[in-house]
Amino acid sequence: MNIRIKTFSVSAALFFLLYLCMPALVLGQYNPVQSRELKANEIGISAPGFYGKAGATYVLTQNISSDRSAIFLGKDVTLDLNGYTITFADGDYPSFSNPGFEEGVAGWDLSKAPGAKVVNTKDVHVFVGEKLLSLKKGDELISEFLYLPVADRSYYAMCGITGHHFADLGGDLDNEMKISVFVENERGEELQLTTVYSDTTLTSSPVINKSPRLGGGFVFAHLNKLPAGKYRMRVRAETDCLIDEVNILPAMDVGVGIVGKTHATGHYDHLYNNLHSAFFDYTKDAAWGTPVESIQPVEGRGTVTIKNGVIKSAGKGVLSRGLQSTSQEVRIIVDNVKIVNQGFNATAVDVPQASISHCSFHVDNPFIINRHGAEFYAVDLTATQVPSEVAYSEFYGGQGCLSFKGKHSSIHHNLFVNRQMVTNHYSIMAMGDSSFIFNNIIEPEVGSGIEIFRHSGIEVFDNLIKVEASPPTCEYGNEEYSVAAIRIADYNASPGSAGAAGGNKVYNNEIYVLGRAFEENPKYTPMVWAVFYSASGGDNEIFGNRIVVTHHDIGRQAEAGAFYICGGPKGFGGRFFDNEITTNVPAAWIASRYGGTANTKFNNNKIIKSAKAVGPVAPIRMGWSNCKSCYAKDVEFRSNEIIGMDKPWDISDQEHSFKVYHTLTIRLVNKKGEPISGVPIHILDEQQQKVAEGRSDKDGLWVVELLDYKFEQGEKMKNNRYKVISGATSAELTLEQNQSITLKINR
Repeated sequence: MNIRIKTFSVSAALFFLLYLCMPALVLGQYNPVQSRELKANEIGISAPGFYGKAGATYVLTQNISSDRSAIFLGKDVTLDLNGYTITFADGDYPSFSNPGFEEGVAGWDLSKAPGAKVVNTKDVHVFVGEKLLSLKKGDELISEFLYLPVADRSYYAMCGITGHHFADLGGDLDNEMKISVFVENERGEELQLTTVYSDTTLTSSPVINKSPRLGGGFVFAHLNKLPAGKYRMRVRAETDCLIDEVNILPAMDVGVGIVGKTHATGHYDHLYNNLHSAFFDYTKDAAWGTPVESIQPVEGRGTVTIKNGVIKSAGKGVLSRGLQSTSQEVRIIVDNVKIVNQGFNATAVDVPQASISHCSFHVDNPFIINRHGAEFYAVDLTATQVPSEVAYSEFYGGQGCLSFKGKHSSIHHNLFVNRQMVTNHYSIMAMGDSSFIFNNIIEPEVGSGIEIFRHSGIEVFDNLIKVEASPPTCEYGNEEYSVAAIRIADYNASPGSAGAAGGNKVYNNEIYVLGRAFEENPKYTPMVWAVFYSASGGDNEIFGNRIVVTHHDIGRQAEAGAFYICGGPKGFGGRFFDNEITTNVPAAWIASRYGGTANTKFNNNKIIKSAKAVGPVAPIRMGWSNCKSCYAKDVEFRSNEIIGMDKPWDISDQEHSFKVYHTLTIRLVNKKGEPISGVPIHILDEQQQKVAEGRSDKDGLWVVELLDYKFEQGEKMKNNRYKVISGATSAELTLEQNQSITLKINR
């Protein structure tokens, strides 16, 4: 690790330069290929269907499209796309002409909604697009008729509902906005649909008196086994509410599927309980997850390889996946594939385990139905006991780019461009213990970098990460909201408990943090950090990182910094050492808005005032007086080097306890100025008590850390006057920073 620290600045700079000049060489993203003739042992395919002969290599001979899911594969097969494209959900599905009210109320019947009013999202509440429809309790919105062209398949009749900002709920999630969703056929008859799911039988249409979870989402009716025909929606406001993106869209399609069992879920209740859905429309027996006769279930260990082409959706859908597998023991190998998907809860890949290389993922997912869950990332790798590898690939868009759960996974040499407008969906959600994340470029357009949540032994190193303050989100618009390059969290877990985050290491990364204010939202406080540390169950190490913080709107309603440390005033508080931070605001906020901290070690860091600083800057901020538990306990600062900072530490009036130490370097020389080795040295404090002793080394040096002061019960107690004695030679000093002295011994 010390070698990596010493070589980081050169290697990271070289990596970044190569990325700028030759991205294809460094990242190895998807490269289109030309179609070729089939070899003797290959099987050509030119239509949707199931292809499952073990050991076979199937090769596309033309572009393939399907009005629903397209290709299903068996075990131990290779699908060579041969430069062609698989297009799924290609059924010429229509859409309401004005689903998001961007054109006002055109296309909507408001005769039963006297309180309806179109409002601007920027003025009222962030959601999708620039407009919302505000409804009063009891208002009923009626849509135009929509022709659903494909029979006996799943559609979602869905209505976005923003929910309240967190600050407006009064601490009670039952105060969320509520609606009911109804669907009628062309005769005006209300559909009463009962659907058999894997766990139970539920009314899937209508859905009555439902709310989103915190932060907004969608309420929907699951339509299935319907004839083609005309249908329309009615949305009734059960409370005053704000709605958006009302539509009927095809649901649960896949481009390429590998079926172990079907997961016949997909009701509103299932999604809000984080139950996984897969291949609902291809289910013969919901309780057993048995697929229809035309698809052979894939069981046992094996591989499926997909390479050299494009998988894409034809249009906007819901819960659609470019590639999906439920075969837990089958490893999916994806090489040189471009996957394009769009719609709500749309993903590119949803498989248990995978080896992914030289791929490109493009996901246009404006919002998700249920943001409270670590899924519906662009790529979801769900198996916990087997490792996955994702390398030399590019991710664009999605509500989060990659989520992985496999232990000992490896994520490297990728580009992540997240477009996150829902909370807690990161560029990388790291949930595989003892995994490695390295040599990636992470530069979200909106949102955060990496989160390690209640996991251990993960190493994050040699990455280039750039984050900036987020505009208001659907959940947080009237309070503070953070994004971070890296977050480690376990929400006040007890030391050593099963949910503790411990043994994680973040090192040799180059991180750029840009802070800004959003003055058009006066109640909103954007915050952005290099490392957001809210763990207490175990110690984690953050070291050897180079961090540059630039706050563009100092003095306005916005926060930024390198370290935001708030694991709670119990347990462990993390080890932060050997980092170089250049900043125009305090480098660290220790014990912050999100909670206090205990036993944090902040050692050997270099804090440099940047040229972009305006006025004096404090190197450290500590505490938040609006919160009783937001104080620092038993924190240590050792041998940090502070360069150019010209303001005292910003410490709240709370019962903090911490100690500050500095390094004293003593050099012993003889009369000729030559170093003397092996000579005893001892140090006395102001009370003439011996506090340290040692001997000079071969270079005549001895290095020791000594206390400058301690802070307890609101009082700063200096203890930094020392006497250094070596034989008959002595020197007295006051130690207020790292310092060096030379003693000349009479030899």
